Amino acid sequence: MERSDDLLNSKRIYVWQIPIRLFHWINAICISILFTTGLYIGNPIVGVHGEAAVNFLMGNIRYLHFATAMIFTANMLFRFYWFFAGNEYSKLTFWRLSFWQNFYAASRYYIFLTKKHPSNIGHNSIGQLFYLLFIWIIGITMIITGMAMRAGEAPQGVLNWIFGWVVPTFDGEYNIRILHHSLAWGYAFFIIGHLYMVFRQDMLEKDGTVSSIINGYKFIGTSTEPALTPIRLDEGSSHSSSC
Repeated sequence: MERSDDLLNSKRIYVWQIPIRLFHWINAICISILFTTGLYIGNPIVGVHGEAAVNFLMGNIRYLHFATAMIFTANMLFRFYWFFAGNEYSKLTFWRLSFWQNFYAASRYYIFLTKKHPSNIGHNSIGQLFYLLFIWIIGITMIITGMAMRAGEAPQGVLNWIFGWVVPTFDGEYNIRILHHSLAWGYAFFIIGHLYMVFRQDMLEKDGTVSSIINGYKFIGTSTEPALTPIRLDEGSSHSSSC
């Protein structure tokens, strides 16, 4: 009943455009497939016997891993384009002073030092940093190292022409494989942190955080304290501390 009253007193705002929502779910599916197939490639717990022509499990897993990686890469390129084409909630703002002020306030909230949460229409500063680190920095590194390992199978191919510099730079494919495998585990921690923050936000602030990635809408009401910078409650605002 309390949740219904809060929603009645809230303003419904269109935050996540369709391309952002598509990117999110395609990315989530790709990461899940890449992680599970990558674990098998690194440690094949199920072995098959017989001729490879009819027992090509590892080959099929590697093919699925590479095909998914191509979709993941295309999805990242589209998201980079939408950084410029999308609304203000699709952008990173870590170069602003207000971003770091919001980061401090949001950090205190998530570690239970305060019950008051700075209002954010899109992602708060912690969410933006998580995406910058795991989706962009680690994501691009995973693409480069993964393509470099794949390129070694065809030394005269296009992939080796593009990514052939990676193996010498890291002093051998073994080091690239270790880096690729280690960074993959970062996504496991990212998913745990991501789920914790979005469900906690939705349950305590009642702002529709979870459902917003499906329908695009969030609710801004009186349950959150004013943001550290002015936020206009319309889609055309340019003062949000979100991305």
